[in-house]
Amino acid sequence: MKQTTSFLLALALCLLVTKPVDSQTPNCDNDSLGLIPLTDLGSGYYLGYQGGLFPGGSNIELPASQHYKKGRNFAKNLKPLDSLGNISYERGVVLMGGFGPSIPGHILDEFVPIVRDTTDTEFKTNICFDGINMAAGGKGLDYAIGADSVKYWNNMLMKIEEKGYTAEQLQVGWMYFNDKYDTTGTMSFPETPNQIADDLTTYLHMMMTHFPNMKIMFISGRHFGGFADTTLEQYPAISEPSSYWNNFAVKWVIERQIIGTPDLKYFGANIKAPFITWGPYLWTDESIERSDDHRLYQCSDFSTTDGYHLTDSTNVRDARFLMQHIYNSDFSRFYVRDGDSWSSCVPYLDSIHRTQPDIVDINPIGITLYPNPATENIYVYRHNGSGNLYAVEIYNHLGQLIYQESGDGVTSNNLAIDIADLNSGMYFLRVAMDDSATGTLKWYQQQFIKQ
Repeated sequence: MKQTTSFLLALALCLLVTKPVDSQTPNCDNDSLGLIPLTDLGSGYYLGYQGGLFPGGSNIELPASQHYKKGRNFAKNLKPLDSLGNISYERGVVLMGGFGPSIPGHILDEFVPIVRDTTDTEFKTNICFDGINMAAGGKGLDYAIGADSVKYWNNMLMKIEEKGYTAEQLQVGWMYFNDKYDTTGTMSFPETPNQIADDLTTYLHMMMTHFPNMKIMFISGRHFGGFADTTLEQYPAISEPSSYWNNFAVKWVIERQIIGTPDLKYFGANIKAPFITWGPYLWTDESIERSDDHRLYQCSDFSTTDGYHLTDSTNVRDARFLMQHIYNSDFSRFYVRDGDSWSSCVPYLDSIHRTQPDIVDINPIGITLYPNPATENIYVYRHNGSGNLYAVEIYNHLGQLIYQESGDGVTSNNLAIDIADLNSGMYFLRVAMDDSATGTLKWYQQQFIKQ
């Protein structure tokens, strides 16, 4: 009896040890499917459909096309908008929002700090340009345009308001979506990516309803999905060839707008969508470098938990890839890069990092800030007589308040502010003074450089 019991116990332990663990693991053996990235496919064909990112198998949109010219014109004329959607360099922003589920959300977590880092040696961004992460984990296109769409879009509005902005200020976007339509019925090509293109169009319609000043939308397709754990609920939508097809959906929705499909009208009367173009193209067949840029995503670039999400280092790399794309694109470089035309801008209005005074005058008549650059002291000189000083604030290049002092209403027309202890770099000085002509309190702000 004891021998039988011992045997049964040993068998139970053996079964316990050898039973498959209910966990998610990457499928690293699935390292190549023989599919060709759209950028390498070019004028070639996949199941009867041409590659390339744009019509004709090209990876670059023709500069002579109406679509290209309109998009470039939009980009050149984008201006900072205030909370009501009016052009304002004093209280406005050129705001870019990022949309999609968790994967783009993690990339955007790394992207926004790059936008705001004015010390970045590779990307010198306009201080009127700001980014905001509006991704919603686990919420694909099916959720965003489905029965729960009201909840989704209310959440989008809440995200933008939490940062001190309004829906009227959002003018640029980046999208990266999967669509659980892939999991219903029989997946097939070209039917599945065509349906996703339809759903992307519906999403853009809803976006224009909630963000009426949206002008330019970059769209990226999915990464390689061959490493995803096969037990994931969303596996059919993210595995291969679904992820490969997802990029055809992006290509086709852009092509629909280029050829003038009414549902994607982007200029003139009765606009239905923003101008749309490619964001960074992310799909690679893991073990084979892309020939155009030698980009590669190996199994080690994906989460060891599920083979679906990206590692932290890959998120950082992709954030810089996204920044590089919009920094150089003819549909964004005009408002992303810094330059003289943005010199009168106030930094981004993020309520987490800075206060928002009722009135801010930039370089007002009668006020001079000198010397600039400065080493020991910075002076605020009033040409039109003395006035009462009530507050002094200094913000760093990230818009964070680093110095604050009450002026207690002291009368002065040549205010000296000690900056000797500041590190070298760019800062924003803000002082609250009353207007000598009207007696009303105003905030004056100007950029300066500490040497």
